Amino acid sequence: MNQLPFFVYCCLFSLAVAPIQIGAQEKEKPESAKDQPTKKEPATPATLGKKTPLDLQNLARLPYKQLMKIAQSDMRQTKNAKSYKLKIQSSLPGVKSSDIQLFLDVPEKPVVLVVDNDGFVEVPNSVNLYNINPDLVANQPRGTLSISVEMEVPKSKPPKIVDGKVAYRELFRPLVEIETEMKKVDPTFGLTGQQQFVLEIETGKEPIKITRAFGSRTYRPNSKGKIYMIKEAYLYEENPTVQIPDGVKMNVIPASPEEIEDIRSK
Repeated sequence: MNQLPFFVYCCLFSLAVAPIQIGAQEKEKPESAKDQPTKKEPATPATLGKKTPLDLQNLARLPYKQLMKIAQSDMRQTKNAKSYKLKIQSSLPGVKSSDIQLFLDVPEKPVVLVVDNDGFVEVPNSVNLYNINPDLVANQPRGTLSISVEMEVPKSKPPKIVDGKVAYRELFRPLVEIETEMKKVDPTFGLTGQQQFVLEIETGKEPIKITRAFGSRTYRPNSKGKIYMIKEAYLYEENPTVQIPDGVKMNVIPASPEEIEDIRSK
């Protein structure tokens, strides 16, 4: 099985639908003071602390410890660095990097994280923050932000194909092994269906056939001679026999929800 040395892993950053107010509202000034110059105070993020209105308690959270696990899995960055750079972006059309505002919800003293024009945010690696484990909070709707890092693909032995046949679980074993490793980095990996892998199998012109007790299913290659397969829970439980050409080239690759839905529809 051919394995890519690394891939870009995207962790969905789920946030509440209601936007968070990052800047504190300015109180109404007395009539006599409205025209007087005043010293501008730095913006203070709203927090999820005890003094916060109850409606903000409904915000989805990304704990600092989980954020650090993802950041430290980035193959481009030094281990135990003082800070890590993460790529963050929105799936909503028209939302620019400059529109995304983030802060770590440290009690009484929130830590503002600035997103640059290229969509990168620098997160401090701090023992104190690790012990406090604050939430990373943003001003964007839930499910619209993703944090991406470059991760090494775990090595996995190819499935054992004998006389053109292989058990369904054995065929998907490399994919399951990689998913298991990813869950060590992100416990929510795969739970929402937003981060998944698929099998990419190069068969040329040959199809792949799954033989079941009550019928069969045939997968035919596309114009490039490739077949893409999703691990289906009911087939994994049933574990039917898969007829597949010997010596095929196979990869485990990440796929977006849209790509997975497209594969499933075919």
